[in-house]
Amino acid sequence: MESSERLPRESLLWIFAAQFAALLPQFAILPLWIVGAWGFAVYWRLEVFRGRRDLPGRQVKLLAVLLSVAGLALSYRQWFALEPMVALLAVSFTLKNLELANRRDAFLSLLLSYFVAATLFVFEQTIPYAVYGVACVLIITAALAAQMGSHSAGPRRALGLSVRLLAQAVPLMVVLFIAAPRLGPLWAVPQNSDGASTGISDSMSPGDFSELSQSDDPALRIAFDGPVPPPEQRYWRGLVYSDFDGRRWSQGTGVDHREGGRVYWRASGRALPEVGPRYRYRVIQEATNSPWLFAMARPDSTTDGVGETADDRLLKRKPVYSRFAYEVRSWPRETFSDVAPLTDFERRRNLQLPPGGNERTRRWAASFRDSGLDAEGISRRILQFYNRSFVYTLKPPALGGDTVDEFLFGTQQGFCEHFAGSYVFAMRAAGVPARVVAGYQGGEWVAQEEYLLVRQYDAHAWAEIWTRERGWQRVDPTAAVSPERIREGLQRAAADEFMQDSLLPLHRISFLKQLRLEWDMINYRWYRAVIGFDSEQQEDVLQQLLGEISPLRLAILLLLPLAAVLLGVLVWLWWSGRGRRAPLSSRLYRRFCRRLARAGLERRPGETPRDFARRVREQRPQLGPMAARITAAFEKAAYGDDPAAEKQLRRLLNRFQLSKIK
Repeated sequence: MESSERLPRESLLWIFAAQFAALLPQFAILPLWIVGAWGFAVYWRLEVFRGRRDLPGRQVKLLAVLLSVAGLALSYRQWFALEPMVALLAVSFTLKNLELANRRDAFLSLLLSYFVAATLFVFEQTIPYAVYGVACVLIITAALAAQMGSHSAGPRRALGLSVRLLAQAVPLMVVLFIAAPRLGPLWAVPQNSDGASTGISDSMSPGDFSELSQSDDPALRIAFDGPVPPPEQRYWRGLVYSDFDGRRWSQGTGVDHREGGRVYWRASGRALPEVGPRYRYRVIQEATNSPWLFAMARPDSTTDGVGETADDRLLKRKPVYSRFAYEVRSWPRETFSDVAPLTDFERRRNLQLPPGGNERTRRWAASFRDSGLDAEGISRRILQFYNRSFVYTLKPPALGGDTVDEFLFGTQQGFCEHFAGSYVFAMRAAGVPARVVAGYQGGEWVAQEEYLLVRQYDAHAWAEIWTRERGWQRVDPTAAVSPERIREGLQRAAADEFMQDSLLPLHRISFLKQLRLEWDMINYRWYRAVIGFDSEQQEDVLQQLLGEISPLRLAILLLLPLAAVLLGVLVWLWWSGRGRRAPLSSRLYRRFCRRLARAGLERRPGETPRDFARRVREQRPQLGPMAARITAAFEKAAYGDDPAAEKQLRRLLNRFQLSKIK
C-alpha cells in the first residue's frame, strides 16, 4: 500500500466519530456483544496506527465473520425485521474497522454510516430525533470531507465544508419533499414483534388500569372536522374482552383477525347507513406495537390498511410500530335501524363464566333474574348498588381468589376495571349477554391547535350489554360511582391520588404543565406538517403553488430551484474569486511568478508550484535553489496555515527581488 493511500490519524478519528454518532442511539437496542465488539475493533485499529499491532489476516477476519453471524442468529429469532437489520449494519462497521486501511475503505464505512443514521427514524420520528439525525449527517459529511487530504481533516475546515454542502442541498430537499411521489416509509419494514407494547394490553385484571393512571404520556391526538363530542360521549374503544377465567379478562380465541376473526377491510364494501356520520375526525395514535386502533362506536375508516371488526373496533393490518394517522367516521348506534340477532356462538361467548368461583355474586345476580326484571332493570339495580356505598380510588386493596365477591361484598373500593369486570360478571350471571370494552375516555381539549389530547392516564374500561330491542349499548359502571371521572377526567376525579408516586409532580406546577402542553402542540404540528405529509396533503400544497397540477408545471417547480441554486453557486464562486482579496501567500507567489515571467520563465496554465520550480531549475540552474525555497515556503503558508512560513515567504521574495534575474 502506497503511503499516500494510508489513512492519517485525523481521518481515522473522523471515521470513528461518525460511526459513534450514528450508533449512539442504537446502543440501547443492540445486543451488548455488538457494542463491545465495535469498541474493541476501534481500539485494535488505533493500535495498528501506533504500530503496536498488525491488521488481522484472512483467517482471523473469517473467524470474526463466522462469530458475528452466529451472534446475530442467537440474538434474533427472525432476520427480516428492523432490529436485526440495524444490528447487521453495526456488525458491518465492526468488521470493516478490522480492514480499514485506505481511503476506499473509509468511503465504504462512511456510506454505511449514512444508512445507520437513516435507521434512527425507523423507531422514532420526533423532533429531537430529527435534530440528532441532522447532526449525524453533518458529522458523517465532515468525515467524508476529512478524507480529501491532510489539510481538510481539521475540525474547522471539515465541518465548514459539511455545512456548506448540506446548505446547498436544502432547496433540492424541500422541492423533492413537496413534489416527489409519496412512497411507503422506511419504517414500514416489519419490526421485532417481541418488543413490549405500550398502553392498553390484550387482557385485563384488577390493577392493570390503575398502573396506566401513573403515566401522562400521550396516547391519541384527535382533530375533528365538524362538531366535537361532549365529554360524556368521548369513549375511544379499542378492545373487547369476552373471556373470563376467574381473574383475568381477555379477548378469547377467534376474535383477533390474526386468528381468523372477521374484519371488514376497506375493499370489502361494507354497507353503511344512509344517514351521514355524526362525527368525522382524524386520529394520530402513538406507537403501541399492537394492531388495534381507537375510535368511537360504529366507526368506519377510509385509510388504507385499516378495517372494522364485527364488534365495532378498528384494526390495522400491521402493528402500530410508530405514530400512525387514520381518518374515521362514526355513526351513533341508534342510526342503525336493524338490530342483528346474536348468533349462538356470540351468545355463548358473551354469557361465558368460569365453572366455579364467586358464588355469592352468582346467587345475587340470579335473584334479579328470578324476580322477573328485564336486562335494563337488572342493570339499574346493579348500578344503584354501586352508587350507594362504593369508592372510586386509584389504589384499591388487593383481591384474593374470588375477585368479584371480594370487591362487591368486601372492599367496595376500586378503579374502572373493578367496576366494569364485576358488572359484566353479574350481568352474565343474570343471563344477560355482556362484555368488557377497553380504551380511553375523555381527553384534554387544546384550543390553540383545536385537537383533543388523550393521555395514558385516560385509559378506561366500561361495559356493553345486549338487548333484543336495541342491540349492544354502552353502560359505564364507573359513572355510577364517580360521574366526575366521565365529565371532567381522572385528574379532577382523583385529585388527591392522581400521580401521587411520580418523582416530579409536573401536573401540580402550572408553568411546567403549560410548557409540556406547548411542547405537545409543537409535536402535533411537526407530525401533521412533516411526518404525516401524505399524498392528499401533497396534492393540496401543489394545487396552492401551481393552481393546476400538470407535468409542465411540475417540471418548472423542480427546475426553478435547481437553477436558483446553480446561479447562487456561480455568484459565490465569482465573489470568492474576484470580490474578495486572495490570501497574502497567494499574492506573494503570484508576484514571484510575474517576475520570473519578465525573465522569460512564464508559468504554464495548470502547472503546479513544484512542477514550475522543477522547470526553473532545469532551465535556469542559478535560480533553482531560490525557487525551491520560495515554493516550499508558499506551500506551508497556503496549505498548512503556517504564519511563520508566510513571513519567510515575504523575506525570500524581498531577497529574490535583489537577485540578478536576467
